[in-house]
Amino acid sequence: MNILIVTPFYKQDKNIASVRWTNLSARLSKKHNIIVVTQPLDDMDMNVSVSKEDNILVARVNQKTGYEKLAVKHFNGATGDDWQTGDMSTNSAPNDTFIRRLKNKVMFASMKRKSKRYASYIVKNVIPKNTKIDVVISSACPFIEMLFGYELKKKLKCKWISDFRDLPFYDDNRDVTHKEKKIMRKVLPKADLISVVIPVMIDRFYSLIGDDVGKLIVISNGFSKVDYAEKNYSHNDDVLHLGFTGTLYSDGSEFNMLFEAIRECMKQHPDFKCSIDCAGGNIYLAENYAKKYGVEKFLKNSGFVSRAEALKIQQKSDCLLAFSNAGTGGFGAKYYEYILSKKPIVCVTYGENERSYAMEFVEELNLGIAVVHFQKDGVEKLKNYLLMQYDRKLNGKKMLYAPNTEKANEYDYDNIAEKLDVVLNDIIKE
Repeated sequence: MNILIVTPFYKQDKNIASVRWTNLSARLSKKHNIIVVTQPLDDMDMNVSVSKEDNILVARVNQKTGYEKLAVKHFNGATGDDWQTGDMSTNSAPNDTFIRRLKNKVMFASMKRKSKRYASYIVKNVIPKNTKIDVVISSACPFIEMLFGYELKKKLKCKWISDFRDLPFYDDNRDVTHKEKKIMRKVLPKADLISVVIPVMIDRFYSLIGDDVGKLIVISNGFSKVDYAEKNYSHNDDVLHLGFTGTLYSDGSEFNMLFEAIRECMKQHPDFKCSIDCAGGNIYLAENYAKKYGVEKFLKNSGFVSRAEALKIQQKSDCLLAFSNAGTGGFGAKYYEYILSKKPIVCVTYGENERSYAMEFVEELNLGIAVVHFQKDGVEKLKNYLLMQYDRKLNGKKMLYAPNTEKANEYDYDNIAEKLDVVLNDIIKE
């Protein structure tokens, strides 16, 4: 089977989004002919490269238009992003003035033109002659990847799987959201299959786009034992190391409950010591909350690091921190990396709903403790858990950790690829 995969992230060290198709492509290539079209490793590199990498034909073709290069250079934008409709410093939604609506209209018109040009370029310059593509897989977000898949399906007359790692927008009344919904309602029914990474995204797709959006299935993210070298980096000290690798998407208040619990630990156990070792985006937002609870001396921010360094932070930690917004249904790929680290997870849910998919995931796999912000006894539970693990460390014991390994192994990319292979064969037969 000849499979064309279009994704902006492939073998990019500092972007965890690249892990998904880097791993799935490698495993699919054992049975199928795989072509990957992706962004250059340097996002501003306009040179085109086409070469074989590990038995996969990889084309790095920059998808940026002049419009987007301007956005990246002057407005902190990114490829395929709507750099004009949000305030990058506050993540707030601006008012929809006439000028902003006009800019949105121009932007989406530009995206539609770009998708046609990019698809044409791939067909003419990337796909080898006499190669008939059977399936195109476009992996979004960004939103534009979906349009690439749509145009490639029309040009190649093949099957199309539209893959979504995240939803491209939230359910609000902004002009940009209405335009995105309109395009998706037109385009997605043409997909032969829509894949999402967690079950709750299926319901959200139906509620945001409509019941006639098409057939949806779950192809989850996962972990790769092959790519993971287990090493013992643990600190030999009397400090409870709490590691976090990722990006904060709120205002830093995700840490509120944890900081309060740590303050309570200090009250109950005056000699309590911990280190909150963080790496990723927007960690600085948590600093004011740390000061509020008097725990700022414990917070350490390494900023953006390579994936290898992020894994090292995880391996050096005693427990790993995760934050989930129940209102959006978000679920980071780092949970799967955390499984590989074999360290207990401390999961804190915030947002509008009482529970999140992340909580259910942690509880079902018995990966640690999961609490929710407005849970009455949440701080008490978190405090007791941290003190319990701290006491174990002081007494030379391993952290309490007894995961459901059989369930966890379902998220090994070897097993996920087997599931995807069945899906691909079924879609060809239809």
